Amino acid sequence: MVLGLVVVAVAVAAQFMPDGRRNAEPNPQPPVVEPMVAVARNVTHAVRYELSGEHGARNITYVAQGAAIVQEREAATPWSKSFQRTGVEGGSEFYSVSAQGKKNGKLRCRIVVDDQVVSENESTGDQPMVTCAR
Repeated sequence: MVLGLVVVAVAVAAQFMPDGRRNAEPNPQPPVVEPMVAVARNVTHAVRYELSGEHGARNITYVAQGAAIVQEREAATPWSKSFQRTGVEGGSEFYSVSAQGKKNGKLRCRIVVDDQVVSENESTGDQPMVTCAR
């Protein structure tokens, strides 16, 4: 009878012990982790290029909406161009305007993005040329 109790005790222990082979759970699988996809958000900026000077400007070249390069042959000063530009949030946008003065005298440029001046410059002298960029 004692021998029978020992056999039953060993059988029960084998069923419930963690290192027992009979009803032991299989190795658990690591959890499935799905990759995260980075989502780039677009932001729109209000851009304004400005030129001011005594005698007007010529060969005005600027980077416009969609990064297009635009050139205007001549313009009276003060001159300005405003547009919206869309880019990736946190990205680096390039803005540029350059021009030559029609005659001697000062010529100034300025770039304003979202109501903040991001670049300004001034030139004087014979056939002045000025460039603002960011």
